[in-house]
Amino acid sequence: MRIIGIIGRPNVGKSTLFNRIAGKRIAITDDRPGVTRDRIEADATWNGKRFKMVDTAGFDLKDDLIKREMQQQVYAALELADEFILVTDGIEGKHPLDEIVSTMLHKKGKPFIVAVNKIDTEAKASLINDFYSLGAQNVIGISATHGHYVAELLDEITDGITDEYADEETKGIAVAVIGCPNVGKSSLVNAWLGEERVIVTPIAGTTRDSVDTQFEYNGENYTLIDTAGIRKKSVMFKDAIERIGYFRSIDAIERCNVAVAVIDAVNGINERDVKVIADAWEAGKPVVIAVNKWDIASKEQTVAAFKQQVFEKLQFMHNPAIIFIVAAIGKNVFKLLDVAKKLYDESCKRVATAAVNKVLEEALARHQPPTVHNRRLKLFYMTQASTNPPHFVVFANYPAALHFSYRRFIVNVLRERFGFDGVPVVLSVRKRGGSSRGDEGIVPKKLPKSH
Repeated sequence: MRIIGIIGRPNVGKSTLFNRIAGKRIAITDDRPGVTRDRIEADATWNGKRFKMVDTAGFDLKDDLIKREMQQQVYAALELADEFILVTDGIEGKHPLDEIVSTMLHKKGKPFIVAVNKIDTEAKASLINDFYSLGAQNVIGISATHGHYVAELLDEITDGITDEYADEETKGIAVAVIGCPNVGKSSLVNAWLGEERVIVTPIAGTTRDSVDTQFEYNGENYTLIDTAGIRKKSVMFKDAIERIGYFRSIDAIERCNVAVAVIDAVNGINERDVKVIADAWEAGKPVVIAVNKWDIASKEQTVAAFKQQVFEKLQFMHNPAIIFIVAAIGKNVFKLLDVAKKLYDESCKRVATAAVNKVLEEALARHQPPTVHNRRLKLFYMTQASTNPPHFVVFANYPAALHFSYRRFIVNVLRERFGFDGVPVVLSVRKRGGSSRGDEGIVPKKLPKSH
């Protein structure tokens, strides 16, 4: 697939253009420069031609730690992309950094078009003339915010794309890497990919966007999603960019198939770790626990003791998978993907209705549901409604009367018979006859509580 990079100095509208071409808000946009830090990718289509867009951090020459790492991501994009859109600011005019970036593109032999942004009226059209000196294939005045002349830009940039790029690609198993700030999430993604794909610094909160990357391992396709570290809402919501990063992390959990929760072996599992993991579990996602920095954990700490600590704090999970890793050197990182694949397969398991009802009969034979307010609760039959997560529906005469403890009992019997080891199992209760009245825990677009 042809790769088109978006490049330029900070705060000229690169991410706004990227989001418009992608057709959705993927990159975080803000008036402050330097919001985008990692390379962000998305598949896009224009007039039946498919291509990959790569948004880059704003290129500048400042020398702090994060800026240096951001520049490395720009250099990596120069190698990766086949052609570029150099975004400039028509209102501010040609900037020395625009000339530096264009020189870099010429030296790399990369074809590029200059998109002069913020040309939102005909009166501003003449502002593009100064940018022809950058030596691009073409110069087009656009407004990324309003969409003016973006279609013409896409016509130009996709002109060389042939039908060979229109084949659909599978994104495979979506694995979201979640956790608190500075526990090693980005280091883990980089270890899987074998490159510095996302920025890693000792500064908490370096990752802001949710960064998707396609990846193949053992013949299986994966989409790896690195997310912003999740802190308390009261802290994150004080900053507009962190607030957006929080919601992007929650969105990543919703759209993933498996979550890998990274915790810091030195600090142990804390309340915030538990909250992040619980959010993923309640969203119906299998969770692999990655205990990172195990090489620098206390010498008095043992694997058995640490696992016991995790089990005690994650009692809502069923037999959680725990892998001890050192992301910085890649130790045991691929074991996480092996476990993620097993959990995904387990989560996608479907059971025939006849077999499900035999389990319900067995459960009723072992323990009858309790009587509520002198009313006999009857469970008529059960079926599996969906997979990933496994979602079962039991039909009853009085759904609201089914106590959560008996729900858990039914789920445990399902696990005894069919496995579903390490994955959430959702159980809904409905009134026989199709009416949803009396349903407990069934909320549109939100799964009932999982077990």
